[in-house]
Amino acid sequence: MPPAATDSPEAPALEAVTGAVLCGGRSTRFGSDKALREVAGRTLLQHALDSLAPAAEVLIVGRAYTHVAARFIPDLRPGLGPLAGLEAALHASSRDWVALAGCDLPCLTPAFWRLLCRHATAGRPVSVRDRGGEFEPLAALYPRTALREVAARLDDGHLDMQSLLAALDAVALPVEEVEAACGRWVLRNVNRQEDLPTGADPCADPAVAT
Repeated sequence: MPPAATDSPEAPALEAVTGAVLCGGRSTRFGSDKALREVAGRTLLQHALDSLAPAAEVLIVGRAYTHVAARFIPDLRPGLGPLAGLEAALHASSRDWVALAGCDLPCLTPAFWRLLCRHATAGRPVSVRDRGGEFEPLAALYPRTALREVAARLDDGHLDMQSLLAALDAVALPVEEVEAACGRWVLRNVNRQEDLPTGADPCADPAVAT
């Protein structure tokens, strides 16, 4: 069963949030720009963008790609990693919430983002907590009010997003329940060439894929 929704009056619809895809990484482990690597006929970047298509606006943060329909936002502090990308997205957003996605998560879906939105509570991010107790910060929903804390951490050189989510008392959704609601591979991550899924469906269980 999916996690019980909070029914909070602050919970936004996906159509009312800003979607932001981070593309500023150097893809060192992958060996080339992984955002442009095709899986099942679409780039990894396009898979992430498609999951956020219903959002009120969609941003690409960190690196410009002219072939996609999304507004480009440069990092305000280049070289400081995903926390700086989050700062840029929160700063540029015209909405109260930002759905932040890494460009290397090809199995995210609108249903995943709708699930996170249903658990939103004023001032608290919503993130998935994995089996080891860690948050997934690059497939998470952030309130725009987090901008002050994010900027302060960047000013102090504290770039860890796990501690940011803990400090902001993030709503933690157990990964088992998220997978039951959205599919086993919804948070499948591509860091290296060998992580690339094969077959027509990049989100199929590799043990049973043909």
